[in-house]
Amino acid sequence: MTAEGETLTLEVIEASLDTQIIGRAPGHKNELWQTIDSTNSRAAELAAGGAPEGVIVLSRQQTAGRGRHGRVWVTPPDAGIAFSVILRPTIPLTRLPLVTLATGTAVARAIEKSVGVRLGLKWVNDLVLGGRKVGGILAEMPGQALIIGIGINVRFAPQDVPEDLQTKIEWLERIVGRPVDPNLIVVALADELEKSYQALLAGKVDEIISAWKSYSVTMGQNIESKNGGQTLRGRAVDITTSGALVVELEDGTRTELHAGEISIRNQDGSYA
Repeated sequence: MTAEGETLTLEVIEASLDTQIIGRAPGHKNELWQTIDSTNSRAAELAAGGAPEGVIVLSRQQTAGRGRHGRVWVTPPDAGIAFSVILRPTIPLTRLPLVTLATGTAVARAIEKSVGVRLGLKWVNDLVLGGRKVGGILAEMPGQALIIGIGINVRFAPQDVPEDLQTKIEWLERIVGRPVDPNLIVVALADELEKSYQALLAGKVDEIISAWKSYSVTMGQNIESKNGGQTLRGRAVDITTSGALVVELEDGTRTELHAGEISIRNQDGSYA
């Protein structure tokens, strides 16, 4: 592929795939939309209709993508990659929380391989650089299928970024200072995601956690978690085999966070 592929092109992506599962569903087509409300919603609709695992749904614009806790994740035209894939894993339910960690590692590796940028992973589902969000992951399980949704910021016009997000988000083209081909990223993403999925199916829990930690910006940091009206502060010290974040509280006791969001303490004592 060449630098000409500045917008998502399904034919270019499919011709370059080197996978056996992701993007290779027999008898079912992958989809690329010009605009869609949510690639995860569309993937769930396909899954409910019997689509097998491996089907990819992409969109050049997303108007009502879902983030965690019901937040809307908006992708303006060609500003990013909105990617969802249908999987049907036969694994114990206890391993499902590891899906987000395994996916995070796959996305980080794909971006490093295709763009040359090493992003950090913030528990549980954010890809960050310098404290700013570059992408996010949302794994959902409607019915019997697992839907993995991935959003990656590729390009924005700075004047189009809402004022409240100016210091909170980052995008790949501004990081590297040159055009980025999203097709290269999707091909690398499919490859790395398949590797992580196979590790998950094989029960390689330690490998998944170790790989996630190698990209983590959370481990060893002082963090704050707000959940259910309660605020918890402590130091992130480990990840359990179920994917929970182990936090050592100020009194020396330890607790596990299985869901929710965290903020990392800055040098000035604030949390972000």
